[in-house]
Amino acid sequence: MNRFSTSSLIRISLILLNFLFFLAPDCMQAQQTNDAAAKAYRDGELALLEKKYKRALQFFEDAIVLQPEFAVARRAAGLCCEQLNEYDKAIRYYEDILRVNPTFSRVLYYQTAELHYKTGDYRKALGYFREYERLRSDAFEVFGLNGEQEVKLEPELDKKLMSNIRACEVSLDSLKFVNLTDINALGSAINTVADEYFPFLTNDQALIYFNRRKNDRSDENLFFSRVENNQWTTSKQVGGFNTPRNEGMCTFVRDGRRMYFTACNREGGLGPCDIWEAAVDGVEMTNLQPLQGKANSERWESQAAISCDGTKLFFASNRAGGIGGTDLWYCLKQADGTWGEATNMGPQINTELDEEAPFITNDGKTLYFSSTGHLGLGEQDIFMSWIDERSGSWSPPINIGPPVNSPFRELGFFLSADGANGLFASNRPGGKGGMDIYAFKLSEQLYSDPITFVEGFVKDSVLDLAMQATVEIAGRAPITTAKDGRFFLCIGALETVDIRVGKKYYKPYQNQFLIPEWGNRNFYTIEVLLQPTSAPPPAAPVVANEEPQLTSKGKTLKEYHHVVYFDFAKSAIEADQVLKMDKFLSPLRDKTIQKAEIVGFADDIGADVYNLRLSEERAKNIALLLTSNGFIVDRIYMEGKGEVQNTEEKSKNRRVEVKIFTWE
Repeated sequence: MNRFSTSSLIRISLILLNFLFFLAPDCMQAQQTNDAAAKAYRDGELALLEKKYKRALQFFEDAIVLQPEFAVARRAAGLCCEQLNEYDKAIRYYEDILRVNPTFSRVLYYQTAELHYKTGDYRKALGYFREYERLRSDAFEVFGLNGEQEVKLEPELDKKLMSNIRACEVSLDSLKFVNLTDINALGSAINTVADEYFPFLTNDQALIYFNRRKNDRSDENLFFSRVENNQWTTSKQVGGFNTPRNEGMCTFVRDGRRMYFTACNREGGLGPCDIWEAAVDGVEMTNLQPLQGKANSERWESQAAISCDGTKLFFASNRAGGIGGTDLWYCLKQADGTWGEATNMGPQINTELDEEAPFITNDGKTLYFSSTGHLGLGEQDIFMSWIDERSGSWSPPINIGPPVNSPFRELGFFLSADGANGLFASNRPGGKGGMDIYAFKLSEQLYSDPITFVEGFVKDSVLDLAMQATVEIAGRAPITTAKDGRFFLCIGALETVDIRVGKKYYKPYQNQFLIPEWGNRNFYTIEVLLQPTSAPPPAAPVVANEEPQLTSKGKTLKEYHHVVYFDFAKSAIEADQVLKMDKFLSPLRDKTIQKAEIVGFADDIGADVYNLRLSEERAKNIALLLTSNGFIVDRIYMEGKGEVQNTEEKSKNRRVEVKIFTWE
C-alpha cells in the first residue's frame, strides 16, 4: 500500500505538547491579568487542545487586546496561525515577542526560522537558525521558566539544526535558477473528489497513468487517460490489472516495454506490499510477477522509480536497517536479470520521518522525492538532490519551493521524457477534493543533461530481416537484443556511440553513430546492418539435377533450380517472372526446406559498384518473395555477385539463381 504519512498528526501532537510545556509555567502571569483577559486565555487554551484553531485564535486575540503585554497569549496565537497555515501572521506574533523580550524563549528562534523558510525568506530563516545556534551556549536558566521546560525538547531540534542551516544556504544559492511557471490542475477527466496521485506520462505524452483511491477504506487502483483533440479523455481502470487489493505507484522503463508497480497482499509476495513488474503492450499489462532478487523483503516496499536504461531501481521501504519511518533505497540489476542487494541512500537523503515517491532524471544525476523530515513549507514537500559522480554521494536536499510546494501536501513528482513538463499531486485548496494531479512547465535552468532515447535494430543487410545478436558498446556492458533485433539506449545528446557486433556467417560489424539532441516523444532510431559473408556449410555434399545424395532418417536431400530474369537496370520482379517463380515454388510447399541459396547478377553496363548493388537488390527481392509466401527456411544464403562479363546475351546476365534443398 502507498502509505500516506501520519507525520501531520504527530506534528500537531508535538505542538500541543510543546504548548503545554511553554505555557503552563506562565499561567501565574495570566492569573495576574484582569479577569477578562485570563478567561479569554483559558477559553483559547481549551479550544486549541480540541484543535479548534480559528476559535482558539479569536480567544487569544481577545486576551491580547485586553492585555497587550501578554506574551504567552501572543505565542499561543502564533501556534494557532501555524496550524491555519497563516505563516506570515504567526511570524509577526513571534517576532513581536522576541523584539520586546529577546530571552523569552530560545526555541522560539528556531520556530521563527522554520516559518521564514516556509514562506521562502531563506535569508531571515538562516539568521534565526544561526541565532538559535549561538544561544545554545547560554545556560537554559537565562530563558526563565520557558528555558527550564524547553531544554527537554531542544535535543530533537539540535539533530536537524545543521541540515536546516545547510538547506537555507543551498536554497539561497539556488534561487537564481529555481523558477517554475504557473501550476494547472489536470481537470475533471482525471481529478475527482477521490484522491488522485502518482502520475506517469508515456514518452509521447499522449497517455497518463495514475492512482486513484476513493477514501481511506477503499483500495488503490491504477487508471489511465488518453489525449484526444488536445483534451484528456475520461479516465478508466487499466484492464486485467487491478484487484480488490492495492495497486500502487507505477513507473515505466523509458523503452516503453516494461513497467514496475506496487502490489499488496498478492500471492507470491514477500511482504504486505512488494514491487512487481509487467510487460507493456499499449495499455495492456501482461506477465505480472514480483521482482526476482533482493529488492523485496518481508517488510513494506513501494513506489519504484527506474533509471532511464532500466538498470537501477529506487524505491521506498520501511525494511530493517533504515534511518526513519520510510526510507529511500536502491538496487542494481544483475547480469542474470535479478536485482541485487538493497542499499539505503543514507542520512543525507533519509531522515527519522518519511521519505517516499522517488523520481530519477534521465541522466541519473538528479533525484526528486517527497519528505516529511527535511525542512519544508508544509506537511510533506518535494525535494531535489544531485549526485557527485566522483564520490557517488548525494547533495543536501533542496526544497524545490513554491509554486510546486505549498503549506499543504505534495507528492509524486514526475518529469516528462523531454524534461520540459512536470506533474505532481497535492491536496491544496481549489482542487476537486483530496489529492489532485497538477501540471507545470519546468524552467530551462532545472533541466538535467539532455539524454536521447535510442532504439536500435540489428538486421541482415540483404534480407532486411531482424535478428538476435549481442551488441557491444564502448564503455557499456554488452546488450543481447530481443528476438526482433531491438535494443534500447539512453545516450547523452551529441555523444558518439561506438557499436560492434560479431555474428556467425556475417562480417564483423563496427560503426560509430553521432546521437543528436532529441525530443524523445518518439525514439531516435539506428540500424545495425550486418553483411553476410558466405553460405553456411551444407549438411552434406549436394548433387545437382535432383539426384539423391544423402539419406537421413529415411529421407534424401534434393536440390531444385530456378532462374529469375530482370529488365535492364531494374531490381523489381516483373509479373511474368513472379508467375514463373510461383509455379517453381508450388510443388515445394509441403516439403521440408533445409536451405536456400539466392545469388544475384548484373550485366556489365555501368559502374562496378552500381552493378554490385543492383545484383544485391535483385537477390534481396527474391528472398523476400520466398519468405512472404510463407516458406519456412532454416538457412538462407544470399549474395550479389555484381556484373558478369561473357559472350552471352546481356539479358541472360540480369538474373538471380535460386537453389532450394529439401528433405524428401
